[in-house]
Amino acid sequence: MPFAPGHYQQTADQPRRSRYRSRRELVAVRVAAVLTLVIVGVVVFSLTTHQRTTGHGCIDFNYSTMIGGSEMYKCGAQARALCAAPRTGRSIDTDFQVELYAACRKAGFPTGRTQ
Repeated sequence: MPFAPGHYQQTADQPRRSRYRSRRELVAVRVAAVLTLVIVGVVVFSLTTHQRTTGHGCIDFNYSTMIGGSEMYKCGAQARALCAAPRTGRSIDTDFQVELYAACRKAGFPTGRTQ
C-alpha cells in the first residue's frame, strides 16, 4: 500500500498514545470491573446459601399437576396435619400425595395413608 509523502515523518513526530487511556476507555474498564465483581458475588452467594429441606419438623417437596408444578413447605402443626390427612381417591394429580407422603416419612411424621 503506497503511503503519502511525509507519512512516516508525521507519525514519528506524534507522541505515542498507547500508554494513556481515554476517558471512555477508563469508564469501560471500571464498568467491566464492577460487573465482574457483581457476577462473582452472585455466584458465591448462590453457592453458599442453603435451600429448605425436609426435616426438623418441616416438610418440603415439589409436585407436578396438569397445568404445572409447585412447592409445598410446611412446619410444625401444619405439617403434622397435612401428613395426617387421609389419602383421597384416585385423581389426575396423584403426584401430590406421593410426594407428600415421601416427605412425611423422611421427616418422621405419621401419615394418614392407608396401606
